[in-house]
Amino acid sequence: MKWHILLYAVILITTISCTTNDNDISKTIEQYYKTYQERDDFEKFLGFYDEKIVLEDIINADRIEGKKALEDFFDWNNPEYKKIAANALVIYEQTIDGNRAVTSGHFTEFLWGEQKFEAMHFVTILTFNQSGKIIKQVDWINYPSNLIDYTKRKNSNEWIK
Repeated sequence: MKWHILLYAVILITTISCTTNDNDISKTIEQYYKTYQERDDFEKFLGFYDEKIVLEDIINADRIEGKKALEDFFDWNNPEYKKIAANALVIYEQTIDGNRAVTSGHFTEFLWGEQKFEAMHFVTILTFNQSGKIIKQVDWINYPSNLIDYTKRKNSNEWIK
C-alpha cells in the first residue's frame, strides 16, 4: 500500500514539474513575442537570448553565432527602420513542445528609409536551455524581392535573378 502512495506522489511531482517548465517557457515565449511586437526595448529583447545563441536564417542562408553578432544582425536601433502598424508582427499559430516553440505569423509592413516593404510571412523555431534562454533560432521568412539581393546567396542553393 505504501508503494502505491509513493508511486502516485512521484508521478504527481513529475507531472507538476513538467507542467511548470512548460508554463515557464510559455510565459517566456509570450513575453518574448510581446517585446518583439512592440519593438521598443532592444535590451529587453536581447535578454531572452543565451550568450551562445545560434540563429539560422534558412532563406537568406545566414548563420549567426553569439549574442553580439545577433545584436548586429537584428540592428533594431537603425534609424532607417520605421514601424507602420502598432505591432511589428502578428502571430497566427504557436506550438510549444518541451523546450521548443514553433511560431508562424507575419511581420507587418514597415518603412526602411523612404521605401515601404510589404508584410512578410514567417515560421520560427525557438529552442530554450534549462535557464529559459534561447539557444537556437531557425527562421523561414518570405522576404520581399526588393529587400533581398538574390544574386548574393551564400549557400549551395544559389540562383540568379
